[in-house]
Amino acid sequence: MRTLACSSSVLLLLATACNGNGDEEGGGDTAMVDSGGTSTASGGTTNDDAVATDDPTTGTPTPDPSTSTTGMETTDDGPADSGSESGETSAGGGDPGDWLLTVDNGSNPPRLMRVGLGGDTTEVCELAPTVNYDSLVFLRDGTLIGHNAAENRIDEINPCNCSFQIIGPTSLGPITLGLGPEIQEGLLVGIDPALDAVVRVDATTGLATTVGYVGFMYGTASVAWSDAISAPYAVEGDNDFLYSVDITSGMTTPIEALTEDVTDPGLAVHPNDDGLYLCSGSSLFTLDTAGLLLPVATLGLSGPCRTLAAPQTALDCVDSL
Repeated sequence: MRTLACSSSVLLLLATACNGNGDEEGGGDTAMVDSGGTSTASGGTTNDDAVATDDPTTGTPTPDPSTSTTGMETTDDGPADSGSESGETSAGGGDPGDWLLTVDNGSNPPRLMRVGLGGDTTEVCELAPTVNYDSLVFLRDGTLIGHNAAENRIDEINPCNCSFQIIGPTSLGPITLGLGPEIQEGLLVGIDPALDAVVRVDATTGLATTVGYVGFMYGTASVAWSDAISAPYAVEGDNDFLYSVDITSGMTTPIEALTEDVTDPGLAVHPNDDGLYLCSGSSLFTLDTAGLLLPVATLGLSGPCRTLAAPQTALDCVDSL
């Protein structure tokens, strides 16, 4: 593996990048979109030419429920479906369930899938055929965020019915998402394998900014926050290594080589026991910090598993499946 020199001009302190609230005005325009591709415009147009800055704006998307679209470009009357039948996801309290979420991008349309910690898979709902979620992460309040690789943007996904709300473009290429520190709710940590860099993502605007270079050549990667070590873990698929991530500099430190070959892995830390779970291809594994991968099950997916997201709160519509 080849070592890269870190650039001091991009080493940023995450603590100074997040203002800790979502009350500032600003942020990208939003649209509520249901699983069939309909959307609700909230005014204005999305700025697809957004450029990353060191001080991204924050703002809470406030879609207008009085208008909607029946296609991505046409308008219609009537509100978009923004949640379960009551418009609620029943998230935000209670202990997380013993499951993970992934996306089956091998089916048409793609499906949001519940993966039990024993490896059993259950369809939650069908996603819009126009999206390609290659990374998922739950915020601590139960909000599900996805990186839509088809548009290089961040969406808020309703896990009860697969409707989604466009948050905004990242200004970068494909990235993998992980949770950020508890004291900085709304901040996501990610890895951009093309830049070999750690990035931070504002979950209220979608805007991503570079923190610093990881120090190694990354091929495929996945990242997941651990409260136990107050830092993220990362897995890299070309050299098959487990790393720890310094979120202030971007440097990643090798912990151990993995005992199995992985390709395009998904990684999650379940908050109930801080257990590491990894998926690659059609397999689900548990992972320990010695790099030991223990097979759990073969997943019932139509395509390879590329992402895992661990719930942070109870979520009735998924818990009950």
